[in-house]
Amino acid sequence: MTDPTPEEYTAFVTPESSGERTTFNGCEIHVVHHDAGTEREAHTHGEEHIIFIRSGTMRWGVDGETHETTQGDTIVTPANVPHSWEVIGDDPARVVCVTAPPEPDSEPGET
Repeated sequence: MTDPTPEEYTAFVTPESSGERTTFNGCEIHVVHHDAGTEREAHTHGEEHIIFIRSGTMRWGVDGETHETTQGDTIVTPANVPHSWEVIGDDPARVVCVTAPPEPDSEPGET
């Protein structure tokens, strides 16, 4: 793994940022915008995820348990545990996702 160059990421993420991804040794940080009505059915990853809700309202399912989440909430999805999400309401959702170790094949926006 090589360290990202300054041209590959920004140190500042603002509400206007559509999405950012920064990889550090041992983890990756995604800043993701999900449009209203967007959802992802139950799936698993081989990595741990910690998700911080920055704005919007989402319904998260983790290992069969479901919660409605809003700004300030945190979701933890352990490796290989089924989880799903849906943006509910009329507003988009913005999340920060810390993944450890970094996802080998993911693309920005696929939290």
